[in-house]
Amino acid sequence: MIIGDRLKTLRESKSLSQGDVEKRTGLLRCCISRVENGHAVPSVETPEEPVRAFEVPLCHLYL
Repeated sequence: MIIGDRLKTLRESKSLSQGDVEKRTGLLRCCISRVENGHAVPSVETPEEPVRAFEVPLCHLYL
């Protein structure tokens, strides 16, 4: 899944753990893991929260 791969890449580029993203966004770590590994498809609103935590524009998920 492209979005999951991009979320993981952005998270790792910021040296954040899934737990760090959970603390910053309120999204459960298990949900973040499932999206990153392609086991779940995020809702339309879900990617906005991690992207805010990574401090990058939303378009970085799609470029």
